[in-house]
This record gives sequence, structure tokens and C-alpha cells, in this order.
Amino acid sequence: MRLLTTLFLCICISASILYAQTDDAPRGLTVEEYKMAQEVTIDDLDNETYVKVGEGDYVLDRYEMKPAYFITGDSGVKKRLDLYKLMDRNSMSELGLVVFFTNTESKETFNLVIPNLASAGEVWNMYFDNIHQHDREEEDVALKMSYVLSKEVAYLLQKSSGVDVSAMEQGNSDYDFCFPGTALVTLADGNQKPIAEVAVGDQLVGYEDNQYQIVEVEEVQIHQKASIPLASAQLVPVEEVTASTGSFSMEVVQLIATPNHPLLTAHGTKALENLMVGEQVYRYEAATGNFVAYRVAQLNHAYDAATEVYNLETSGSTYLINEFVVLEK
Repeated sequence: MRLLTTLFLCICISASILYAQTDDAPRGLTVEEYKMAQEVTIDDLDNETYVKVGEGDYVLDRYEMKPAYFITGDSGVKKRLDLYKLMDRNSMSELGLVVFFTNTESKETFNLVIPNLASAGEVWNMYFDNIHQHDREEEDVALKMSYVLSKEVAYLLQKSSGVDVSAMEQGNSDYDFCFPGTALVTLADGNQKPIAEVAVGDQLVGYEDNQYQIVEVEEVQIHQKASIPLASAQLVPVEEVTASTGSFSMEVVQLIATPNHPLLTAHGTKALENLMVGEQVYRYEAATGNFVAYRVAQLNHAYDAATEVYNLETSGSTYLINEFVVLEK
């Protein structure tokens, strides 16, 4: 009981600091939303940073783009805790935090849903009943949660005091979107136009089931903020024409996006800021109709900033920016 009390204090302090930093208090998490969040899954916790859930009405966004916590207790079994913000996709209001708690030995994962401060007492009671149940079934769940949330309290206290925490933030993603207005989108006819000029109904090139596909724009999202960080990647073809063939080609292409925007890589989905030099992504060649591999030559996680960014919702799940395959947010 003493441990659960400590855990409760950690949560309250975290929530108080976090929501004191926002201009508008979010609405509370409902009972139905809590139950939904208990059942959501993420296929690839290593790479998926932004996932639509609840028939697309909600999103899970990796908290502060931080990596998973790994904790080994007295049992010697390593436990993994991944933190994701649960957000209402229409208002982008933060409803709470979903912690994916994984036993790395059994590979079993369960969800612990922490409501936001505006949530009703009934929802909070569900959370404490839930964590108490799992604490009986899985060794030291409350202890490990207390450790993680204590670390986050310390982080938020330092952040709220005005101390520079950029080194810890790793590209803090309290923006959630996407591309500057000048980013070029590939149309179905092979032409390109800036994403700021794309309209609902436009036909675009997409990449579904490892092949070319036409997708239709269903929504154009525009988001404005005083300063939205942008990262960049310099990319070159994997298969280059070398001097030994009598000619030389080194086409360098730049991709600019918010650091957390997901891209399709040779090893699955990754946020731009999580790419490594040498890693491969895919670019569409209009001349051949093929998707070819490009490798990351250089990364700049603090390339620029914008006041307005764009994202597209389409009939598929991907589209092309500067001819590279990107996933919808």
C-alpha cells in the first residue's frame, strides 16, 4: 500500500507539472476510452512512434520520443516499459499515458493506462484497480512503475524550471506533424506540387503492399505554432554509377520533416530522427516506375524551424514527399 501511495504521488506531480505547461486544460479520459486504451496494441515498439488506434479516432505518440525503460529486478527477468501519449485525434488533446509493460522473457505485454488530471475519479479508480491486479500477477509492477514515473517527475521538474533539457529531450515531439509547405508531393500523373497546394480529392502516388498504388487525398491538415523544429536527411542512391564505368553520379537529395515523422526503411517504419547514417529508405523513380533504395549520408536533427506544417490523410497509408515514401501521421 505504501508503494502504491508513492506511485500515486508521482503521477499527481507529473500531471500537475505537465498540464501547468499547456495553455488549455485537456478534457478527461472517459471510462469507454480507458477500456479501449487497455486493449490497444503496437506491432513494433522499437520503431512505431505514432500509431492510429480506436478506428482512427485516437493516436498513440511516443512520449517525448524517449526510448523504452529496461529494468531488471530480483527475479533476473528484464522488463520493458514503453510510454505513449494517448491523444484525441480531432482536437489533439492529451487524454493520458499508455505504458506498454513487457516481460522480455515471456514476450507478454499488458497496458497500464494513466488518465490525465482532468479525468473523473471513476476512471482513476479503474487505473489503480488495474495496476493492483497486475502487481499480483507480475512481480513488482508497482515498484517498476514508481521508478519510471519518479524519473519522469525529475525530468519535468527540471524542464519546468527553465533549465535547458535539450540533450535529454532527443527532439521533444510536442508538435505532432509533419512537413513544411514547400515539401513536394508526387501526383498520380508524375508531376509534383508543394504540399501547401494539395487539395482534397487529389490523386497521389502511394506505396502499398510493396508496390506502386494510387491514393486519394481525404484531408489536408495544417498546424501552426510559434516554432516547430525540423530535421533533415541527406540521401544518396545505394547503387551509384562509379568512376570505374567511365562516369560518375552522386545525386544528393534532401528530405526535411518534423523529427518524429515516420518513414519507410529497409527494416520497417522509423522516425526521421531515429535514422542512422547508412540506413536505407525508398524513393520513387518516375522514369521507371520503380522504388529504389537510397542511403542516409548525413543527418541534422536541428536543421530549421517552421511556423506552419502540413500532413495528409489519404485513402491509403503512405504518400511521397520529395519522392520518398513517408507514412501518414
